Amino acid sequence: MSDDAINNFDLHAAFMRRAAADQPAFIEALAIRLEQALPGLVHVERKKDGLFSKTAHVHTISIDTGAARYVLEQEHGTLTATCAHGTGGVILKRETLTIAQFLTAVNEALGRLSADAEGAHQVLHDFLMS
Repeated sequence: MSDDAINNFDLHAAFMRRAAADQPAFIEALAIRLEQALPGLVHVERKKDGLFSKTAHVHTISIDTGAARYVLEQEHGTLTATCAHGTGGVILKRETLTIAQFLTAVNEALGRLSADAEGAHQVLHDFLMS
């Protein structure tokens, strides 16, 4: 193995350790931000750290956009992201996403909801002012 390959391996391993260590703080910050910004769309499930523990960690973040439900779940130190599409409470399609895909998809879905709300607001305003 060359020195460059060993150095790259060490860098990748260090990055993976750091990412794993930062994960609980990342998921907690994301949950708080989403809960505060979108209280009607976001549900956060927390689990106690132990039987008699007073502290809890985020287990699941669910974001329901109407057209899809995005779920980020933390189980035994592993993050799993899914997107479920359905209608009338019946899930027609469920797909597993990477964390980057999950965050991008949630951002795009919230952008669509925002545009719809802005359009409805403008129509209502125009109707009331005419």
